[in-house]
Amino acid sequence: MVKLQVKEETGLPVELVEVGRDVSLEDEIMAMVVTLRNLEDAMPDVIMSTCMGYMARCTEIHLQIIRVEGNNRRLKTFRVTQLAKVMELIEFQFKGASRLIEVRRQEVELSR
Repeated sequence: MVKLQVKEETGLPVELVEVGRDVSLEDEIMAMVVTLRNLEDAMPDVIMSTCMGYMARCTEIHLQIIRVEGNNRRLKTFRVTQLAKVMELIEFQFKGASRLIEVRRQEVELSR
């Protein structure tokens, strides 16, 4: 069962606490963004696998929020303003890495 915790000072829905999990969603999403920024020199397959993992986690968070956002309207704001933007960034990074792989594949074909 998922329990919602809200920061008292801001009232923002920043945590979904599961069994064995006690990480702020804001912190988790920010860590994803920082990691994505630091992947600029990584191989495209590493970028794509990282993006796939992050997108899976974001989808999990998204579904959990949808299930409980009726009890707290701020969850919808969090989902729309923060989570959706991070998911867009992940998709952008994935597409860029995918295109880079295709360019490299075409270069190999042309060099034959």
